[in-house]
Amino acid sequence: MIRMNLIAVAEKNATIGNASQHLHVTNVADVERRYKRKYLTVAVAALFVFVAFSCYMSIKGVPAALDGVFPESYLNLIGAKNPNMNKTTPAGPTAEEIARQQEAVAKARAAMPVRDIVAEINPQVLFNNKRTGYGSYLPLEKLSYQKTSLPQFLSFLNTAVPDDIGFSECVYQAPNYYYLRGVAMKASSQHTLIDRLKAVSRQFQSPIASEAATEVAAFGQFNVPQVRLDAVRGFVPASEIPAEIKALKNLSSTNKVQLKGLEKPVVEDFGVFKRYAYNVSSTADFADLLNFLNAFANSPIRMGVPKAELKYAKKFLITNMRIEMFVLR
Repeated sequence: MIRMNLIAVAEKNATIGNASQHLHVTNVADVERRYKRKYLTVAVAALFVFVAFSCYMSIKGVPAALDGVFPESYLNLIGAKNPNMNKTTPAGPTAEEIARQQEAVAKARAAMPVRDIVAEINPQVLFNNKRTGYGSYLPLEKLSYQKTSLPQFLSFLNTAVPDDIGFSECVYQAPNYYYLRGVAMKASSQHTLIDRLKAVSRQFQSPIASEAATEVAAFGQFNVPQVRLDAVRGFVPASEIPAEIKALKNLSSTNKVQLKGLEKPVVEDFGVFKRYAYNVSSTADFADLLNFLNAFANSPIRMGVPKAELKYAKKFLITNMRIEMFVLR
């Protein structure tokens, strides 16, 4: 067995030796020359394509799909035409023209009346015919409502209150809230007044529980019988404020009512207009005060009275009112 293995090994060595005599050796220099020839061929082909495409663009122009791809210097070199070169854009306005346009717009804006400004901000405000509540009224409509609702409420009290009832306090605030406090000589008079108030009120309440009581205390919302929204027809220009105050003083003095507190208004700025509020007082009796307020409601004076408080102190009636006026800026 050992002999056979030695023979096999000898035969294998002989075979390897013969194979090594036929081994092929590669020449590196030849390989490099072949690769250089391939690269040179590719470069020449690319250069040919580039030159051919450049010639095409110089004749036909730059294709629309390649617009903006090539630099302008290259296109100028080969004489190619840019499809956008012949498109001209109109020249914009100069700085002076823009300034003149802005100045014209500003002048037109300044000349717009308040109504147009309000319509520009919210056009539906001026054309909403469904304004049925005080909260939806326009500023001048609210002044009109205030100006006319207070004398209507006091006129109702003047006719509805029995003679044997005296009031210690009466408060009325826009749009139609009231509070009454007083005393009656008879319980029947108190019942009569309460029934009359209920008939002309909403949300009426009276804390008096006993039917035999003569005290009067009630509050609720007065149903204004004649709602007027045109009693104040315009805003007051700033230059006309003294004349408006003078007209109010003349009207009050004609009706034997002296108003104190028209010298120092509280001013609130609402942008388009300002609200001038005057806290005034008077010691006129009820009849003269009512005559003055009725005359005031029918006058052209552009003011409203959102709140009035009547109190008796030492046998005198003291009336405190808040009077408002809307003034243009």
